[in-house]
Amino acid sequence: MAQILSEQATKGQHRRRAAVFLDRDNTLNVDHGYTWQIADFAWVTGAWQALALFHNHSIPCFIVTNQGGIGRGYYTKAQMHDFNNHLCSEAMKRGGMITDIAFCPHHPDAVHDELRAPCENRKPAPGMLLSLSEKWNLDLSASVMIGDRKSDVEAGKAAGCHAYLFDGSDLEPLARDIVARHFPDVSPYPSDKESHHD
Repeated sequence: MAQILSEQATKGQHRRRAAVFLDRDNTLNVDHGYTWQIADFAWVTGAWQALALFHNHSIPCFIVTNQGGIGRGYYTKAQMHDFNNHLCSEAMKRGGMITDIAFCPHHPDAVHDELRAPCENRKPAPGMLLSLSEKWNLDLSASVMIGDRKSDVEAGKAAGCHAYLFDGSDLEPLARDIVARHFPDVSPYPSDKESHHD
């Protein structure tokens, strides 16, 4: 089962909110192949600008990520958490915010049987999105999934979301298009400035 990192969750006190779900590797951070070392962290072009844009429009962002490297024994859950915490910290420095992260450690070639079994959370299955939706009271039909693989798109559609395949070039223009298409009634905070590339 996927693990959820955040300690706080809303439980139905408010109306359901639309959100943006994002894959992690090669959507937000550059993937070097089972990336887990903080020293290897680097933003995909336009990624932190996209996160800042969503946050500026008060759109909650969630990461849903297959982390089969855990199952294959390449790194531990603790090491993945450290990497994720670093990503979230770097996003906050630039005006972005990750509300919560779901991950699935299963892999068909896992070193232990319990992580080799089929899992409803490993994308293209929609389990991680469904779990986050339940935890945070999200409106999946109004939400958006973004990822660089077909399995990301399939997971998003299976959960009932709009889904976009990221081509790896620059995430910010796609984010702006998504805000215009799916969040037209959400205005940016007037005190925030437009983000710029480094």
